Amino acid sequence: MLRTLIRHKLQSYRIPLSQPDNTLPEKLSQPRSVAVIGGGIAGMSAAANLAERGFEVHLYEKERYLGGKIGSWEFQSHGQTLRTEHGFHGFFRQYYNLREFLHKIGADRHLIPIDDYTILYDKNKKQGFRNLAKTPLLNILSLRRYGMLDWKTFVHPRSLPFVHLLAYHPQRTFQKFDGESFASFAARTGMNRYMRLVFNSFARAFFAEPEDMSMAELIKSFHFYFLSNEDGLIYDVLDSDFQYSFISYVEKFLYKYNAVVYYATPVETIATASDHVIVNGRRYDYAVLCTDVKHTKRLVENSPELKRHPLLYRQLSALKHSGRYAVLRLWTDRFEADKSLPFFVFTDRLKCLDSVTLYHKMERESEAWSRENQGGIFELHSYALPHDLTDDSEIQACLLRELYHYFPELEGMKILHTYFQHRDDFPGFHVNQYAGRPTVKTEAPRLFLAGDWVKMDNCTMLMEAAYTSGALAANYIMTDEGLRENALWSVPLKGIFA
Repeated sequence: MLRTLIRHKLQSYRIPLSQPDNTLPEKLSQPRSVAVIGGGIAGMSAAANLAERGFEVHLYEKERYLGGKIGSWEFQSHGQTLRTEHGFHGFFRQYYNLREFLHKIGADRHLIPIDDYTILYDKNKKQGFRNLAKTPLLNILSLRRYGMLDWKTFVHPRSLPFVHLLAYHPQRTFQKFDGESFASFAARTGMNRYMRLVFNSFARAFFAEPEDMSMAELIKSFHFYFLSNEDGLIYDVLDSDFQYSFISYVEKFLYKYNAVVYYATPVETIATASDHVIVNGRRYDYAVLCTDVKHTKRLVENSPELKRHPLLYRQLSALKHSGRYAVLRLWTDRFEADKSLPFFVFTDRLKCLDSVTLYHKMERESEAWSRENQGGIFELHSYALPHDLTDDSEIQACLLRELYHYFPELEGMKILHTYFQHRDDFPGFHVNQYAGRPTVKTEAPRLFLAGDWVKMDNCTMLMEAAYTSGALAANYIMTDEGLRENALWSVPLKGIFA
């Protein structure tokens, strides 16, 4: 009975974001051109949705590959050609719109489930969450068995703010908590070590240290991933390199609908008018800006005509990118000892190592290399590097030391190939940022924005936010042209106690 009441309160965990009018046409009756700037998930979403409806779509990508943060590329190492990418990505079951797109293009056949959501606490100690209750609220209560809370958590005066985790509201939560960091909230509420670790993993998944991460954004993420659906923390991954399991399917779809992709073609300038947009000196009826935060700010600096739209110019100029992060991928001559580990594990971070991905257990190409070379492929990820760790060699040494702490059997292994990245190009979900974020629809009538950094009237995050924002931009353009919108979905917009 309680499960039924919760499901009813949360609208069966799935609500419509759009109301397509089936009396409207699907395809254009006259030519319309759109420039999509940036070929990450948001750009691929906007381009695919618009090209399918008959728009002339030109997709501009500064790299030689599509995908943005899920793009992959080749590199040479000791006479071998290998592939790498920005880092591990999980496809949660509540990624309704992105997963529907994967189904449409045929890439969903590559989805495989991860075994568990696992945290390594110390040598030979780990914590899984596979057996958590799946119903919201009941899953919180079942955390008791893992020592993360007790009956005092929601009744003790100091801990009373925990109730806000169950009361996410798209306006009130940000008004109340966007100015407070997670570190401050945890200290104020006496959050215990194990609960802090879980929330730290959420914060660092957004490339932010606990003292920087907006508590409002963290409450939103906890609602989206844990308290708005019955899918739990178990998710799916793609069983092959992103180029082969996702990007190539998108490219085939775009070419089917005559979209043109300009690889290795950065957009340097953009200008707007009442009835068109100029991109790199070329006129389009519409444009969708889907670049990451750093490149968006650079483009704005090079496009003084955007000052004609003071709110938009101010919002884009004020965007903040994430702190620094690092990814170190290793091709080795050894395997981990614990064969029960899932593809991906979080760690109880000592200084820099947040997660380890076992690619030789997950990805077909990595499995093939592993069989041939009798060794594992490990990806070490620091989502938010400590401020005092800046030198590349020191970062790599720190990541390796902590890998050996959690996997002592790997110490002394031979590292055959490495690929290291030290970057700072994710959006920053830091305190006091939400109010100033721009929205998909802007004051420039023919210019739209898309990306996981764009503010939307829904509860989506990370890859699902990127895809949904691109699809929303496409819907706005379809509406302008009198076309039927595409259906989009979301988890419920409010928490169970909101």
